[in-house]
Parts: sequence; C-alpha cells; structure tokens
Amino acid sequence: MVTKERILCPVCDSKDYRVLYEPWVNIQEPVKLYGAASGIPGTQRVVRCQDCSMIYENPRFSDDVILKGYMSSEESGHDSQYPMRVRSFYRALLSLQNNIPGKGAKVLDIGTSGGAFLEAAKQFGYDAVGLEPSGFLVEQGEKRGLAIEQGTIDNHSFKQSSFDMVCLWDVIEHLTNPKGALLKIKPLLKSGGILLINYPDIGTRLAKIAGRRFWWILSVHLHHFSPATIREICNRTGFTIFHFQRYWQTLQFGYLEDMAIHYKIPLSKLLKKITPGFIQRIPIPYYASQTTALARVKEQ
Repeated sequence: MVTKERILCPVCDSKDYRVLYEPWVNIQEPVKLYGAASGIPGTQRVVRCQDCSMIYENPRFSDDVILKGYMSSEESGHDSQYPMRVRSFYRALLSLQNNIPGKGAKVLDIGTSGGAFLEAAKQFGYDAVGLEPSGFLVEQGEKRGLAIEQGTIDNHSFKQSSFDMVCLWDVIEHLTNPKGALLKIKPLLKSGGILLINYPDIGTRLAKIAGRRFWWILSVHLHHFSPATIREICNRTGFTIFHFQRYWQTLQFGYLEDMAIHYKIPLSKLLKKITPGFIQRIPIPYYASQTTALARVKEQ
C-alpha cells in the first residue's frame, strides 16, 4: 500500500502550516489521481504555510509515485481541443509581444502536452521545442511534425544558455519540486532571457469566493500559487517578475460542458443533454482565474 508523506513548504521549506481544507473524496490510486490532465476535485488536504502563505497539498505521495502517474497519462480528451488551444496560445503571445522575445527566438516549452503551444509559437515566428513526460502526448506531437523530447527538467539533453525564453504553461502547479525546477531552468536561459509561468491563480476574487470548491484544486495540482507566492518562489530562485496579466483561453462549448460535468457542477449534465451539436462546437473565450507571469534572471 502506497502511503502519503508530510512535506515542507515548497517555497520556503517551513514545516509550520495550518489546514485550509480537508478532502471529501477518498481516492488513493496514483494512476487515477495523476494519470489525467483534468484531475479529480476533493482528494487533497490543502494547507497554508504559516511563514510565506504558500498553499499546497500536505501530506502527499512521493515524487516517484506522482511522476509515474503523470507518465501513464493518455489524455485524448485534453488533446481533442488542440486547435482551440493553439488559438488561445497564439492570442496570448500577441498580447504579450511587447514583453517577450521577438520573432526568431529559441523557445523551450516544458510540459508541452500534445504541442499546442509549439504550434502557436511556430506561427508567431519562434524556433520552438518541447519537453513532455507522457509518451502518449509526445507521440501525438511528433505526428504533427513538432519537436518534442520525452523527459522532464531533471532528465533532458538541452545545453546551457540555449533559449531566449522558457515556458511553463499550466505546469508549475504539477511539479513535485517547483523551486528545484526553476533553479534548473535558470542556466538554460541566455543572458536577458525570459521565464514565462502561467498558473491557476488561487489569489483571485473568484478563487476566494469558490473556497474549497475552487475548480483548480485538483488531484494533479500539488501547489496553489497566488501572485505573492509566485513572486516569492521566483525571488528565492534568482528571478525577478516584471509583468503579470490575466490568461484568457478559448475552448469549444461542449468541451467546457464536459469539464463542468467532471467537476460535478449542478445542472451541467442536463445542460449538456439539451445543447444542440452546433452549439457544442462553438469556440468560447473565457477567463477562469489563470495568470501569466514573466520574469528575468536577477542581475548580479
């Protein structure tokens, strides 16, 4: 029987915390908890660090157990929205263009899934490569002609000072050791390079209203960042954040209905049943408490 273990704060290493939310769903199988990008709500004991206010799961399974769960992922549902995700990423790059490298830049996307960001980055004019632990998703990306290496920030072949920008799109909340990951990302950046972190923001008004039912508190999300704790973890790893902005995504209405059903939102099944097919295919732009942060390596 695999058991959970207590951990220190992933930002400041403090052992002092207070419990915010207890789990109300009892699922202990790691493959179920971590093997799907959508995750399962209500499985975590969520705590807040008494020293830096970081919110995270504690106790949790070991790093090896969690990584094996991620590597078993065959998230065809997530990948089915590939064209919509490409559109969202491209629009995000356009909105960020005054703060990110120009066309021709070399870009690494860590946790690239099926490669939607890589496709958008190519359209934007970047030379982009991805890193992804799931063999299934790497294969999907390679079928699209995208450059994706299977691995993690702990296991890759990239050389130091190779990239003008390194991206973590909805990834940092999944990492077992986010502080260690940022320390390993830093040497991959060229001088003046940019770190992009897009994350579910537990500091928004929407998140505070939702409380323990906040839709991003899922089994696959080990950490729950706010602008303050993103700024703190970057500061502790040698980065300075210089820009924040909201992230708007576009997905088909029917897919959003499916996610609402998965998260057990009231009346979602009924709504799905009565929604005509042509409406389910309509692209819907929406904001769901996600934030994009840009950072640079601190000057010595």
